[in-house]
Amino acid sequence: MQPLKMLVAAFVAGAVMAPAAMSADASSKTPEQLAKQTVEKVLDDMDGRREQLRNNPQQLKQLIEKDLVPVLDQRYMAQLTLGRYWRQASAEQRKAFQRTFRNLLIQNYGDALLKLKSGENLDYKPVRAPADADKVTFNAIYHTPKGRDIHLSLKLRQVDGQWKVYDASGENLSFVANYKEQFRSRIQKVGLDKFIQQMKSRYGTHE
Repeated sequence: MQPLKMLVAAFVAGAVMAPAAMSADASSKTPEQLAKQTVEKVLDDMDGRREQLRNNPQQLKQLIEKDLVPVLDQRYMAQLTLGRYWRQASAEQRKAFQRTFRNLLIQNYGDALLKLKSGENLDYKPVRAPADADKVTFNAIYHTPKGRDIHLSLKLRQVDGQWKVYDASGENLSFVANYKEQFRSRIQKVGLDKFIQQMKSRYGTHE
């Protein structure tokens, strides 16, 4: 999952945070420009605070909830990861799963953010999609300090006029597909109710 963590830190930390709050001037910029500039700004804002955030998980959680969670299509991601079990779940089960799934995302993204120090090693690729597309994919190559190139992509869709992240891939490993397989295997063994309880015990819930 390391490539995915790098992806989340690099892209979700800022690549699509801009469309939700961009100025009129920013609206004339390409998605690639917005992505690059916002990633650099967010990572710059973290400089000098990493040790503080590492030693204070609550502060890190608050930062992620404020800056990152709003750009995630949490309900759609939860739906995709549960697959056919989402269709079988009651409204109450869906809400319970979404609350604990949110905390899973926050914990994963927090670890990832602390590992990246700069956006300088990200090589952004042009977005190839029609101007009126309601779904786009960002692609980039992350050049690691050890000289390894990791191919990354981030999938977004329009939700109420804003871009929201619904999947991420690193080295062709999809975040959604990975968790979907893990969840499917666990639910088959213990059932949906017990699975959700296990998720709550491990990740807590966001009330």
